[in-house]
Order: sequence, then C-alpha cells, then structure tokens
Amino acid sequence: MKIVLLLLAALGALAVAGLVFFRRSLPEVSGDVTVSGVSGPLELVRDRHGIPHIYAQSVDDAYFGLGYVHAQDRSWQMEVNRRVGSGTLSEVFGPEALGQDRWFRALGLRRVAEENLAHLGREARAALDAYARGVNAFLEEGRPLPPEFVLFGVEPARWTPADSLVWLKVMAWGLSANWERELLRVRLGGALTPRQVAELLAPYPGDAPVLVPALPALHGALGPAVGALLAAVPLRGDRAAGSNNWAVDGARTESGKPLLANDPHLDLTAPSLWYFAHLSAPSLNVIGATLPGLPAVLLGRNDRVAWAFTNTESDTQDLFIEKLVPSDPTHYLTPDGPRPFTTVREPIKVKGKPDEVLEIRVSRHGPVVSDVSEAVKRLVPEGHVLSLSWASLRADDATFSFPVKAALARSAAEVLEATRDFHSPQQNITFADVDGEIGFIAAGRVPMRRADNDLKGLVPSPGWLEQYDWAGFVPWEELPRSRSPASGRIVTANHKVTPPGYPHWITSEWDHPYRAERITALLDATARHSVQSFAAIQMDVRSGTAELLLPALLRAASPTGEAQRALLDRLRAWDLQMRAGAAEPLIFAAWLRELSRQIYEDELGDLFGPAFGERLAFLRNVLSDVDGQARWCDDVRTEPRESCDEAAGRAFQRAIAYLEERYGGDPARWSWGAAHPARSQHAVLGGVPVLSRWFDVEVASAGDNHTINLGGYSIGDEDGPFVSRSGPGFRAIYDLGDPERSVFMLSTGQSGHPLSPRYRDFGEPWAAGEHVPMVTRRDAVERDALGTLRLRPR
Repeated sequence: MKIVLLLLAALGALAVAGLVFFRRSLPEVSGDVTVSGVSGPLELVRDRHGIPHIYAQSVDDAYFGLGYVHAQDRSWQMEVNRRVGSGTLSEVFGPEALGQDRWFRALGLRRVAEENLAHLGREARAALDAYARGVNAFLEEGRPLPPEFVLFGVEPARWTPADSLVWLKVMAWGLSANWERELLRVRLGGALTPRQVAELLAPYPGDAPVLVPALPALHGALGPAVGALLAAVPLRGDRAAGSNNWAVDGARTESGKPLLANDPHLDLTAPSLWYFAHLSAPSLNVIGATLPGLPAVLLGRNDRVAWAFTNTESDTQDLFIEKLVPSDPTHYLTPDGPRPFTTVREPIKVKGKPDEVLEIRVSRHGPVVSDVSEAVKRLVPEGHVLSLSWASLRADDATFSFPVKAALARSAAEVLEATRDFHSPQQNITFADVDGEIGFIAAGRVPMRRADNDLKGLVPSPGWLEQYDWAGFVPWEELPRSRSPASGRIVTANHKVTPPGYPHWITSEWDHPYRAERITALLDATARHSVQSFAAIQMDVRSGTAELLLPALLRAASPTGEAQRALLDRLRAWDLQMRAGAAEPLIFAAWLRELSRQIYEDELGDLFGPAFGERLAFLRNVLSDVDGQARWCDDVRTEPRESCDEAAGRAFQRAIAYLEERYGGDPARWSWGAAHPARSQHAVLGGVPVLSRWFDVEVASAGDNHTINLGGYSIGDEDGPFVSRSGPGFRAIYDLGDPERSVFMLSTGQSGHPLSPRYRDFGEPWAAGEHVPMVTRRDAVERDALGTLRLRPR
C-alpha cells in the first residue's frame, strides 16, 4: 500500500509539474516586448473574447503583428499546416505519414508556392515578408512552446513567405475534388453500364444525365491502379462540405443599407481552421476571419465594404493518361510528337527510418501522380502514366493578392476589380458596401474545354489527343456575376450559378439547390431584414432531404408491433426540423442510410464501400421512378423481383434494429444530438484514447447534410455514420448600415493551446447560434479587455 501511495503521489506530482510547465507556454497578453523586424511600436489588445486587435503605424507592421499573434496562439497548427503542404510530416511522425507526404510532393505544392512569389504585387509580397518577420520574432523569444512540440520533439524552423502560400494551396486542394470523382467513375464503370453510372451520380435537378463515353481499353486497364491511387492519397470522401452566403440591398433591410451573411462549411478541427483578428493602421482597418499561417483577413470587412465566399464547385482538375514512347520511356506522346518528361527529385526525411527519394515526372499537363508509389506504378497499364492538370498549379497564380487588396478597398467596385487576381479555387465572392451596392462574381480560373471534348474532364482523358487539351481559361469578363439585381438579393450555396444560355461549361457537379432554395424562401418571407433575422436563417435546420423523401418512405413503411407504429406516427407528425434534442431526425437518418444500402449495394458489390454515400438526387429519382429508375430497388441477388415500397419497408425494420442495438431499446432516450455531435478534431491527437478528451472539442449539434445550418456526416463511416465532421466553423453577418453592429462566431475558440480557457469556449455558444461583436472602435475593444501587449522595435 505504501508503494502504491508513493507511486500515486509521484504521478500526481509529475502531472502538476507538467501542467505548470505547459502553462508557461500560454501566450503573454500584457506587458512590453522588444522585437526585431518592425519599424514602429505596435499594440496588441486582446478583447474579452481573446480576439487580438492590432494597432500599428504602418500596414506592413500590422501584418507583422498578425504573424506574431498567430505564432502566439496557433504555432502548432501553423507547423502542421506547412508540413502538410510541403510534404514533411514524416520527418516528425515517421512512416505512417509517408503516403500523405509522397502525394503532396508529387503535386509539388511547395515548388509552385515558391514560383508564385515572383508573380505577386508589391503590397502582397510586402505583407508576406512582414508576416514572416512577425512569426519569427515570436519564435526568437525562446518562450516555451505548446505541448505538442514537446510531445513530438519538434523544433520549429523559421517561417518563410512560401510557407504561407503552401497552406493557401492546401486549402485550394481541399476545395477541388474533381480528380476523385473522375477515378470513382472509372471504378464504377467496371461494374455498371454508362447509364447506370450517370443515374447513380445523378445530375443537377433539371439537367440531363451526363453519359460519359466509355473508353473500355483504357479505363478497363486503369481500374486496378485507380484503387491503389485512392488508397495512397488523402481523400475528402463523401462528407458534405460547401458554404452559404447571401446579401440583400437596403430596400430589404431595417437600416436601409445592405446586409451580408457568410458561413463556410469545411472540416471541423480543433483548433478551428479560422482565427479572428483586427488590423488597424493608417489606410487600413480590417477585421474578420484569418487562416493561421496566412497574412490576410480572408473573409471579413473594413469600414466600407464586406466580402464573403462559397465554393463554386467548378471542374478545375483533369486527369490525363499519358502514352509513353515505346523505345524511350523518358518521353511521352503529344499531338506534336514525342516530348521528354521533366524530372524532379524529392528527398523525404522519415523519422526512425532511412531517408527516401521520390522521383516525380512532370508532363505538359502537370505532375505524374501515378509516380506517388511503386504499387501504383506497377498497376498503371503498361506503357502509360497518369498526370494531373489543376488550375492552382500554375506559376503565375496570384490568388493571395485578393485579400490584401480587398482589405484596402473603398467600394464594391474595388472589391470586384480585386477579384481579377483570384485564380484558385474558384469561389462565389459576394460583396456589399456602405453606399448600398451588392454583387457577386464566381472568381477563379476555369478551364475552357473544346466543343469536341466529349469527356469534359469527367473521366481520365487520352493525353496525346489535342481535343482533350485545355484551350486557356474563361476570361474574367465572362465569369458568372451579378451586380445590384432587381430582386434586391443574392444567394449562393454551391448550387448552379450560371444563367440559362451561359456559353461556358463550368461543371456538371453543382451541389444540390436545397440550401439555396430554403435561404431564398426565408429571405422572401420577411419584408425588412436585420442582423437578428439573418442569424435565424443561419441556424435554420429544416430538412430539405426529409421534405423530399419522407412522404414516399412513410407510404412504404411496414411496422411490426405497437412500438414501431408509434415511431411512424411520430415521423408523420414531425415538423422536419433536425433539432439536436429530437429523436425523429435520428430515425429518419437511419432509415435513409439503410435504404441507400438496400438500393445499390447489390449492383456495386465490392465497390459499394467506396461509393456509399447519401445520394439525395439519385434516391429521389429512384423513389419517383424517373425514367424507370425504380428498377434499382430490385435486389439482383434474390428472387422474386422487389418493389421500392418493399425495399423501403425492409430498410425501416433494419434501421430500427440498428438504433436499438446502438442506442438502446428505449426510443425515449434517442436523440439526434447524441448521435450527431459536432466533433472538432485535433489534427494529430484527435481520436487518441485519453488524449482526445483534452484536444478534441465536441458539442451536441443540429442540422444535416442539406440544411442551411449544415452538419456534415458520412453514412459510409461505420464507426460514426452520423457524427458531424464538417459544418459552419465560422459564421459572420455584416451590417453595412453600421459595420460596428456586425457579428461573428467560431466553432472552437481563439487559442490553439488545450490548457487555455480560450481553446473551446466558443463551442457551446456556436452550437446555440450565438455571436460575438465584430467591433473595431478602440473604446469598445478595451472595455473588459484581457490585456495589452506592446511590441517595441529593437
């Protein structure tokens, strides 16, 4: 007993010592610090929410201050971010990270980021340089770093401007998933007919199915390599992602001036992807959401204008099958004859293992991604390789210039003009100004594909045929846009934004229009809007999915016993709101999941797992028997033939059995929020037993994959099919009647340090739809401020 007590005492003392040590790595928020790299004194005032307000005597010094506070609050996140894009995770985490490193080395994000620096304007380059000086000024102080640095034995290197652009490229990659869909089509083509593929990957409502011509000799042989390639690289999967933004002009607001709302739906992480900051200097007063590692307010406002993003979902990536010259595999065929590959050697350091050298070939279309591993190389059809074209891999990408210019813009027209530099990924940039103008443009580089390009980038194309080459990009003047529309409103929610008769092909893979339709309906239901009415719209959780599909399911249900009849009665009386505290959303979601399995698992066989997702448009077409698609309900493995009603009835029985097994036999104890928590996961330690409770942030949440207040989940995830892993990690509402009345909110907290009270303090208020004020007036900022840190030049 004495030994046990001594051990417990020693462990307790060790835990206390560890807490004391790690608490020393919390940032200073008050006092005076002398630093190098700044031209004049800086004041960093942290308001009561932990949001830094940077008061500087020049614009460059303001970006220096942003680098300093990012390093104070999010240094581990920044370290991981730059390593992801640079392909250096294995140096810290060992062989388990090799697959991801090989992929990003093959893409060459670091190489392209360094090339992009030469194509930026003076202001953008100055911001990057000043920011890097700010990060390094903090690192040079030699203060204790957050616990992750100690746990993994990492000593951060000096920050460089290219590190910032690398993370911008990673963000662009996460919003560009066309290549995944191309490979999925190839895999499905091995089990289904072209018409079945077009039905399963259903078109946008109102559009005709896209029948991709089959290239059996090429795509059939490519099948094994596709599986290996998808297994070798990090994937976004079928989890819902997207964004909402909308604006109304002064004729539709209480103030007589525009309102603008934005809530990007990206992966939920701890800490959040976003970090709030305010930069003030002569000619500059900007506040909003920044990305740690990047010297810019990417989404936000100044005194006169505000701007917001949603993803356009455009097709800006094409895979090409390159044919090697038989007598010389260092060359490949082009329409003009053989051409040599460019070869790049990428040395990769691996913790605990010998270094690895990855040799990457680059064709005229882009990097040869089938070089990502020896397994993929072996499975690619003999005499061929697979390369990737992506608009973001161009040396002259100047996207970073946009937020630097927008921060200084004085009108909506100037924001619009700044979008000329916004190249990748294509975004629906909606804006408004204090003079009353609202507008939007789908800004970005979109490949122009020739009229005889019958594949339209939907499957890998023969790289030696000229008809599949890009013919430049859609001119900026011809991108979809709208300025001060007669309706007085603009809505973008990843839906189709091209008007009828639009001459250029953007994509056939727009997101479902249900969020956009619901936002429009709610905007039109109120004559005069306010910040409060916009906030209510952002939190709306009426399920368009249930509205579309539940009536057909209820007609087909076949309950067994009184308990199941009671559950169906509850669904019949349900108001279709995906509330966290209700059981009906969980019953419906489980039913829809089992129905999806019933309908297309038999046709796909072994491919069902990779393709298992909530295919809303497909299910609607099947249950409505559009063009005879009810035939999917028949299980091809059994006799006799089965109807959709029978499939739906059996799915209900299996859904109830699943819920009883997983959540207990008492439906009174079921709730959507318990099954559907918003889980913000730490990039490295998330999900690790014991540690995850310190590093992850989890709150019960509402919504589904298609509600305005989106809670994105993947029904193919067997461990947590309803866990929300993506959603509006950042919400903002901008009031151009008085910009100081604008508000915003994060899904976690400002700090990236798990011992900080600012690590998770926004979680519950975010789930409840609360906001914090987006103020810049110094008197309001200093009221109840946490402290003021003064940086003085050395």
